Amino acid sequence: MKKRMIALVLSSVMILSLVACGGEKAGEKKTSSGEKDEEQYINTYMVSEPTTLDPSLRSDAYSSEILISTLEGLIRIEERDGEYKIMPGDAETWENSDDGKVWTFHIGKDRKWSDGEAVTADQYVYSLQRSADPETGCPNSYFVTPILNYDAVSTGEMEPEQLGVKAVDEYTLEITLTNPMPSFLESTDASIFYPQRKDIVEKYGDQYGTDADKMVYNGPFTVDEWTHNSSIKLAKNDEYWDKENVDLGAVNYQIISDTSAITNAYDSGQIDFISASSQEDLQKYEGDDNNTYTKTSGGQITFQFYNTKDEIFSNKKIREAFTLAVDHDDMNDMGFSGMREPLYGWIAPALTVGEKSLREEAGDPLKDLKKDLDKSGKTAKDILIEGMKELGLGDDPYKLDVTYSLAGTSDWFHTFGEYLQQMYKETLGINLKIDFSEWGIFQDNLTNGKYQIGFMSWGAYYNDPYDMLSVNMTDFNQIYTGWSNEEYDQLSKAGSTEMDETKRMDDYVKAERIFIEDYVTCPLATSVTHQFSKSYVHSKYVDYGEDWLYFAHPGWKNVYTSGR
Repeated sequence: MKKRMIALVLSSVMILSLVACGGEKAGEKKTSSGEKDEEQYINTYMVSEPTTLDPSLRSDAYSSEILISTLEGLIRIEERDGEYKIMPGDAETWENSDDGKVWTFHIGKDRKWSDGEAVTADQYVYSLQRSADPETGCPNSYFVTPILNYDAVSTGEMEPEQLGVKAVDEYTLEITLTNPMPSFLESTDASIFYPQRKDIVEKYGDQYGTDADKMVYNGPFTVDEWTHNSSIKLAKNDEYWDKENVDLGAVNYQIISDTSAITNAYDSGQIDFISASSQEDLQKYEGDDNNTYTKTSGGQITFQFYNTKDEIFSNKKIREAFTLAVDHDDMNDMGFSGMREPLYGWIAPALTVGEKSLREEAGDPLKDLKKDLDKSGKTAKDILIEGMKELGLGDDPYKLDVTYSLAGTSDWFHTFGEYLQQMYKETLGINLKIDFSEWGIFQDNLTNGKYQIGFMSWGAYYNDPYDMLSVNMTDFNQIYTGWSNEEYDQLSKAGSTEMDETKRMDDYVKAERIFIEDYVTCPLATSVTHQFSKSYVHSKYVDYGEDWLYFAHPGWKNVYTSGR
């Protein structure tokens, strides 16, 4: 079996933008560069087409990759001296009330849209109300849940105008929360908190955000050209408030899904970045002084998940069998070419409560469940047969009709599909079918419940375990498993508003344990991005720390080239 990998459909692009601005080799600071090139541009790639640039409808990493650099939120989270630092975005300053419930943001009067219009508090109010409105169908509305009256607005009991957001004046935004939320300020770096122009949304209707000319931009760059399924070009935004600190004049994306084509494009100098997908590539590029290596991990996980509304996977024992049959070490070695890190819980290792890692506090629940299975004297196959009998499906796993959906058609996905078929044949005795489809079709199938097992990655937006717990809550169900658990919902919500760190950690650990023990998903690995860039690519902040912090989101703002 081939041992070649490409970055996963939901992880490659997001990490590309995060790491591209880091420019450091893990554990080693990059030497300072010389004069900046007269012509400033970056050539890069993404492996699939963004679905939309509408902040209220964005749900994939490809869209986020573009939005991070073309829209500006209230704040920006960047890295300074190896630590996170909250920097001004549209908001010059902000303050929190004594009771922790009211946040006031003061928007700079020099903040402009790409068409010259001023950025105002009303545009933030409109954007948040639009995302909370159930008629919009916002897939990321769970980020808005802490805001006062969201629950009633999201169910139609209240009008969107009753959401706890208001423009005190043209440049003062006030956000009122239902309860204090320790991580609220950091969460406003998410794309759902980007402002939107009502006039532009209404002008283009369903076409808003689908083409370069059907948007306006308030970030460092604009989308200058968008040739669908082929290329995207970003251009420096001359109306951006901090344009003096933006060096790049253009960022040129090619949309390339084939692994060999990506490698050839990097090797021939057509693109300036590549994510190593095999040990062979890692050694090849790391040994070349013309490349700069940056390793980023801890914030994204790779997992498989089950449609709990499916006739077969509605059965908990069958989900348990498919989960406990996975050998995580073998999966990492054979399926991921040893390029990731095995993961035995839902929460990514980078997420903390205060200064404590939840992953360290919660341990490895999947390891514990595997040990319990061994102690019982049973195998995963035994559990599968028990579940089949409960459903009246007999006791022959080979006759079980199961399809595993993968969001890609490249060589790697086919190779990984072969690995899955072989693994489950050996451990469960089943004849697993594989469905390969492009991301858009895959996503449609998920939203319509037309799948049994799926596979993807998920990255946290901000540093609080609630970020990853909330996607499984009943009202959000971002992964489309159809699963619901009232106690899980209560614990997740309680943790998000609990100011005592010990109690908050306890709530989160209990919630994760419920989720894992109901076998809704099978976490497989922590995604690790082994990013290489050409040596002429630099960041202004190369001395900010030896390791690139996962939750820093600068996009392309701080990048420049020297010596191309």
